[in-house]
Amino acid sequence: MVNWINSWLRGIVIAVIITTIIEMIIPEGNIKKYIKTVMGVYIIFAIISPAISKISGKELDIEKYIKSQTSKYQQPEINTIDTNYYIEQTYLENIKKEIVGELIKRGYIVNEFRAEIETGEIEYGKIKKIEMKIVKNENKIENVEISVGKNEKKKRENLTQEELKNIKSFLETTYGIAQKNITIS
Repeated sequence: MVNWINSWLRGIVIAVIITTIIEMIIPEGNIKKYIKTVMGVYIIFAIISPAISKISGKELDIEKYIKSQTSKYQQPEINTIDTNYYIEQTYLENIKKEIVGELIKRGYIVNEFRAEIETGEIEYGKIKKIEMKIVKNENKIENVEISVGKNEKKKRENLTQEELKNIKSFLETTYGIAQKNITIS
């Protein structure tokens, strides 16, 4: 019993010394009264805690109590948007617009476009692969034939090997994509 009283008094003295030192360090102002209140609660806890634990036989763990109380008031996590995914998709969309725009200027129509970018740390954002379906844009006006009830597909010419080579060369020099990673159909 004497050891228990000894440790209890030692805890109270340590709490008083700590609060006194903190009180001397704190500058004068409005916040000082709030810090004094917190220190007063700390001293009261240092006085009451050992007595309650002796009577009840249970240890009071202030950290566990504070964590349980603060977790009640924490905001639930809001659904967050994966910003990296959003940035990558926006970047890919801009790449698509730019490349399709350049190909339209050169007289082609891009029916399908798919690109992949590098997501590793070293070459992040570099275009590593492109797949496209391209046809020539025939701006010639021919005889217009209107047919009702018939499903007719528009005829477009396929690209020649020379045109494919020129497009791949353009993409390689402008965007740094290896020709072997460019698929055009």
